[in-house]
Amino acid sequence: MFYRILQLGQFILPWAGRGNGQKKAEHYYELAAMNGYVSARHNLGCVEWEKGNRHRAMKHFVMAARAGDEGSLDKVKHGFKVGLVTKEEYASTLRAYHERQKEMKSDARDKAVASGLFE
Repeated sequence: MFYRILQLGQFILPWAGRGNGQKKAEHYYELAAMNGYVSARHNLGCVEWEKGNRHRAMKHFVMAARAGDEGSLDKVKHGFKVGLVTKEEYASTLRAYHERQKEMKSDARDKAVASGLFE
């Protein structure tokens, strides 16, 4: 169900402009993010960045990166380079990201990727 909410936010946002449509899209992203959809958290970061709320955007990117989102990790790295994220925050986010990546690894998944099923 919450995946559908995320999709609804993704559908509304490109057509939203800056009015009520954007507020609705943000609302749907927030609902999906609160229910664990990492890509919704990343999208909230993008929305906040576009609105000029750089520090709030970084908070969303940090949460998404800690949950294993590579795109958000890139944003956090950029934030570190420009001074929006501290060295300690970046290091702890990087450690959490790598922990999530380890959790997602499995022999069965590695064999499936090596077999060419996902090309």
